[in-house]
Amino acid sequence: MNILVRQLMTSKCLYTISMDSTLDVALKSLNANSIHRLPVVDNDGNLKGIVTDRDLRLATDSPFIQFETNEERMEKLKQHKVSSIMKQNPVTIEDYSPVVDAAKLMRVSNVGGLPVVDKNGKLIGMVTRSDLLDCLIKILEPVPPQS
Repeated sequence: MNILVRQLMTSKCLYTISMDSTLDVALKSLNANSIHRLPVVDNDGNLKGIVTDRDLRLATDSPFIQFETNEERMEKLKQHKVSSIMKQNPVTIEDYSPVVDAAKLMRVSNVGGLPVVDKNGKLIGMVTRSDLLDCLIKILEPVPPQS
């Protein structure tokens, strides 16, 4: 069984953010969409980086950013751009790659998701650990006998 990344990846409802967006916008997008990572793209859809919920937690927990309330936290986040904390050159995979390659790449890179890009570096999807687990469940779940 040779399952390809394109069969699992999320390509519809793909949430992204620009480098010039502020960190409060990134945090709101992650929370509103119940996701853990946002690919950072330019105006042409080319992948420039990735920002994760962990990156944002680390930014807000910084000893350099002092706050007392959620409102103050959001005000501080409004002062910083996504480009200041995004991971540049994130680990990526192409859509025609076997899913097993995505799993291996996530494991050795210790990431929970991979941006899926085309040959020109344009973002076309995301594949996550959850996608891989869903695939594993489908493979391992017993098929009920047919009458």
